[in-house]
Amino acid sequence: MCVNPRRRRRGREENQDVFEVSYETTFCAIHRLVRDRRPIEPVHGHNWKVEAVAAGETLDATGLVLDFEALRRAVEEVAATLSYKDINADPGFADQSPSTEALARHFFHAIRRRLGAQGDRMRRVRIWEAPGCSASYVED
Repeated sequence: MCVNPRRRRRGREENQDVFEVSYETTFCAIHRLVRDRRPIEPVHGHNWKVEAVAAGETLDATGLVLDFEALRRAVEEVAATLSYKDINADPGFADQSPSTEALARHFFHAIRRRLGAQGDRMRRVRIWEAPGCSASYVED
């Protein structure tokens, strides 16, 4: 079998080196899943865990993909908007059931906005609602 050594993956050549950096935090919040704006389960809470991953094929002049402090600040700012609150009441979930999947997408976009010009380095966000139960959001 012949394998193309220059096969592309996620918009880059597969054999291209990629650096990743990540930051994790936790927050407590309540939510309930809804369908057609009607609750389908009781309100309940989780100790959510968030992991945000940034990546790049190159490093800046300091040797970084992204400064951990910038990533930490962005993740913590987003988590603070939901910490000890009802996620259903957040305007970002007015027309969306706050599933773990939707929460991962919400964090991804909010972190990317907060990172400004470096937001294009965001690779994925993974959210755990309980140990062993997680969902990720990735944009190619």
